[in-house]
Amino acid sequence: MNETGSAAVLDSPRTVRTVPHAYGYMRVPRDVEDEKVKLLEDQTVAYAERSGLHFVRFFFEFHCGSHEAFEELIAELIRADAHHVVVPSLRHLAQNGLLQDQMLERLEFSARAQVLAMRLRTAIE
Repeated sequence: MNETGSAAVLDSPRTVRTVPHAYGYMRVPRDVEDEKVKLLEDQTVAYAERSGLHFVRFFFEFHCGSHEAFEELIAELIRADAHHVVVPSLRHLAQNGLLQDQMLERLEFSARAQVLAMRLRTAIE
């Protein structure tokens, strides 16, 4: 892993390609079982890797209405010069469509980040 938001991958003895870094973001309600969260984490990481990204870590929001982890995510994206965020669904950003749009715009304009949503809805929202 390097400071440019990508990881070097050795394809063969002579070629090295860089793989962009991706960070995950999830909202996790208090009443959700740990096993469900772990399954969704694993699925999200696998989705990122299938999309050609090197998954780094998750940022979790545990309190309704909080954006603390979201702000930490933006700071980390800028620090690492990374430009990919993977979410299980856009509803992990926010339930409200207007707020989702504002958060997507904030990621795009503050960190030049692209958001990849694994699917439309998940069991944890």
